[in-house]
Amino acid sequence: MIPFEILHSFEHTRLPFVVHVPHSSTNVPSGYRADFVVSDHELESELLMMTDRFTDELAASATGLGGTVLVNRVSRLVMDPERFADDGAEPMARRGMGAVYLSRCDGHALRRADFSSEDRRRIMSALYEPYHAALEQLVSEMLDRFDRCLLIDLHSFPQSALPYEDATLARPDLCIGFDDAHLDEVLCNRWASQIRGRGLEVGYNTPFAGSLVPSRFYRRDSRVRSLMVELRRDRYMDERTGDKTPGFAASLSLVTSLLAMAAERFTSRGHV
Repeated sequence: MIPFEILHSFEHTRLPFVVHVPHSSTNVPSGYRADFVVSDHELESELLMMTDRFTDELAASATGLGGTVLVNRVSRLVMDPERFADDGAEPMARRGMGAVYLSRCDGHALRRADFSSEDRRRIMSALYEPYHAALEQLVSEMLDRFDRCLLIDLHSFPQSALPYEDATLARPDLCIGFDDAHLDEVLCNRWASQIRGRGLEVGYNTPFAGSLVPSRFYRRDSRVRSLMVELRRDRYMDERTGDKTPGFAASLSLVTSLLAMAAERFTSRGHV
């Protein structure tokens, strides 16, 4: 199976920005479901807590603005593209939540006890590696065509910290994450002004920090800029049911305005 979908509009001039949506899917294909030891009810509960629901819908306007959207179409419980491939380099692997999760967010087992390194290798080869190859290719194409590329890493986070999270960190209405080596400071500041102008609180690198950059370019190519956008889920959904609330329209409007500002960054003087 192809674990991702690339969306863009041929009716609009493509601009060098890519919106990356890694955690919106609840899809657990049957071949991977067999690795899990949780009941259907436990799986639904875990998906409710761990899925950034509707972020693919929040990102959709990027295509009409000239951008490209890369969406992960399998649940992060199956394969999480935001983690480093090497568990030795991935801090969350110590909690059993590396690129291939072994544990649930509360530390209890997700996959069977005899899940082997070869089983992991199978998933990495089938899902993780093609996914990252596609993302790297997208960025390379943008650099070849435009000599620059902006990645927007779109997520959401729960109102209250999950068991594996640091409960002492602030949880603003919206978080902007970045790595200093790939920060677009001008766009970051414009976004913050837009968010505050709507009466919302914005945080930087809290409760989550950083923004995805493919390893080929990470801290090696300053032409690649990356910003993470994380919305607090209670702004747009009922966290008990996973359903949208009336606040979804306002969140969609906000994200669309942020994406429009990214497009404007490339079509006006002083672009990245």
